[in-house]
Parts: sequence; C-alpha cells; structure tokens
Amino acid sequence: MIEYSNPRMSATIENWPSGSRKVTAVFAIEQNPKRGERATRQTTGAVKKLTYVTKARIVDGSDGRTYIAELSSTYGIITIMNGDMKYHHESFHHDNPRYNKLLALFNAS
Repeated sequence: MIEYSNPRMSATIENWPSGSRKVTAVFAIEQNPKRGERATRQTTGAVKKLTYVTKARIVDGSDGRTYIAELSSTYGIITIMNGDMKYHHESFHHDNPRYNKLLALFNAS
C-alpha cells in the first residue's frame, strides 16, 4: 500500500524519464476561481494539462514516485493520478478507511 505525503502546488523533478532520455519535469497546480484547480506538467514539449477538479496537489508516494492527488466535487472522490498524467493510480470514496488521511493532503498546503 502506497502512502502519499508532501502535498504542494509546484515541483521540479530532475532526471524525469522521457523515452531514452532524462529531462527536467516542472509540475504546477493552476487555480481558476470559476473552474477550480488542475495539474500541469512540462518536460520538453507542450504543457500537459489535466481537467479541472475542486482541488489538486502534487504528492510524493512512498514508492519514490511523483503523483497528482485530485479531489472531485462529484461525490468527493479522491483520485491519485500517475505522474505521467495518463492513468489513474487509485481512487478513494468516503467509506474507505484511508479517505480522511488523504483528504488532509488538500488542507496541508
């Protein structure tokens, strides 16, 4: 079971894998007063952007990887996205025993 910590609004990760190269990845959380928040990541090309959610944070996993934690206004679901921003790693509902600990990630930063 992966634990998530160190919630933040921006992060620069050196030696991010990009094909056969290692590059610098710059993560940021954009805030829009009407739409909410979304994560972005830029490596060598255009900025990759996720869709808006209520709150988003860049977090570290206990496995040494970078993840995006998202809090959705729809049913209050917490979703953990892989750092490549392509796949959902896992999701948590109110009835999950880990939910409250993960919810605290959004209030810590």
